[in-house]
Amino acid sequence: MERLEARARARGERAAADAASRLGEDVREAFPELTVDVEPEPVVVRGAGLGRRMLAEPGLRWLGGLLR
Repeated sequence: MERLEARARARGERAAADAASRLGEDVREAFPELTVDVEPEPVVVRGAGLGRRMLAEPGLRWLGGLLR
């Protein structure tokens, strides 16, 4: 049972890392003027005026929508 749990955990971690990588690429394509850092799981988006842009552009508020 432990092996099964370890395999499931490893698959989940790989899937999360793959999703973060895809999200980073999609954000870079959609918003080339922003800086995007992809760590193992978190995706960090930085840029001048990002707070104002998040209010004006729904695509920045709902980045998960880029994964569809």
